[in-house]
Amino acid sequence: MWKWISIAIIVVILLVLAVLLSRIRLKLNIAKHDNDDRAHLEIRFLYGMIKMNYDVPAILITGLKKGLLYRLDRNKNIHKTDASVDSGNIDTVKIKQFIHDIRVLLKGTKSFNKWLRHTLAHVTMSKVEWSTNISLADAAYTATSTGILWGLKTTLIGYASSFVRMDCTPKLYVVPYWVDRLRFTTTLNCEANVSLGYLMFSMLILSYRIWRVPGGPEAWKRVFFKKNAADRQANNE
Repeated sequence: MWKWISIAIIVVILLVLAVLLSRIRLKLNIAKHDNDDRAHLEIRFLYGMIKMNYDVPAILITGLKKGLLYRLDRNKNIHKTDASVDSGNIDTVKIKQFIHDIRVLLKGTKSFNKWLRHTLAHVTMSKVEWSTNISLADAAYTATSTGILWGLKTTLIGYASSFVRMDCTPKLYVVPYWVDRLRFTTTLNCEANVSLGYLMFSMLILSYRIWRVPGGPEAWKRVFFKKNAADRQANNE
């Protein structure tokens, strides 16, 4: 009797350790070819047994009033038959509301920036490839824009490397198109991973920091309950 109980306990401990030692892996692919914009995010964890895919196959900028129209496809998430499509727009009102919600969450969390930096420090980037082709229909303007893009890319990658671990050498490309018309294409491929055990520990630390602030839990509840209600209303419409 005790033998089987001991074996069961050992098996449970090994399973828990296997889960805690596993890593969450993310793959992000963004591509823009003139007016064609696409993005794909893949999240895998528990040694690839659970996989989630998110696709944004269409992005359309319609102006300041309507904002940015998008469509989000969830393909084969957790169960192979799961799939759903969401669409909507991101306008100035939603951007202002998002900024307001972020400020509320920051006030409702003790040292949120410190927690975020410590969490990002455990994220490892294993692949960064960013290629851009550009033409401004004029050789001088194209050459100038090429240099600006180089500076912008190196600055962004350098800034990102101060937050996350770079386990790879970023591959950056800027290729000028010497043609008499406007053209812009860019592709970004990134792969990152983080320990599932540390992420769970980090969420516990975040919960503790929220409880340390008077009114912190209520602030988080207001923001997320309001977001869920808005999402349900959008889906009903």
